[in-house]
Amino acid sequence: RQKRPGPRLRQTQEQMSRDVCIHTWPCTYYLEPERRWVTGQLSLTSSSLRFMTDSPAETLVSFPLSSIVEIKKEASHFIFSSITVLEKGHTKHWFSSLRPSRNVVFSIIEHFWRELLLSQPAAEASAPRTRGKELTGLMAGSQKRLEDTARVLHHQGQQLDGVMRGLDKMESDLEVAD
Repeated sequence: RQKRPGPRLRQTQEQMSRDVCIHTWPCTYYLEPERRWVTGQLSLTSSSLRFMTDSPAETLVSFPLSSIVEIKKEASHFIFSSITVLEKGHTKHWFSSLRPSRNVVFSIIEHFWRELLLSQPAAEASAPRTRGKELTGLMAGSQKRLEDTARVLHHQGQQLDGVMRGLDKMESDLEVAD
């Protein structure tokens, strides 16, 4: 005799099945118990994030966006650029080999997560202190991204300076050759 899902699980499944898929990306997911990467599809809906394997097609991970505590760009073993998603209860999910790029996928997921976080009425929040911590964390994350962007822009400026010096040298070499 099969067990039927409880009312809460059934409600969550129904809610997730009603969600419209916003976007799906091919990627890999790190399966911690087996210590291996699994290929599949990462799907974002208006209220959940889910990973389905390619073959056999099964949902390995599915959780509401409201259970996300933090989303970060990280590198696994200093090689693979990844996105990590930390859930309440300290469950960390690793997604890698994201196409078209990690930055694009990160920006889209983070956008919908923030929209959901900021649109929740204060009455639904477990405590104002928790909401404040979440908003402070978002602000700190934004500051870190701005600092990273400034570093990248500075590096690109240095590269452009190097190109200009190279062009000047080539021009003077051509004048000498003439």
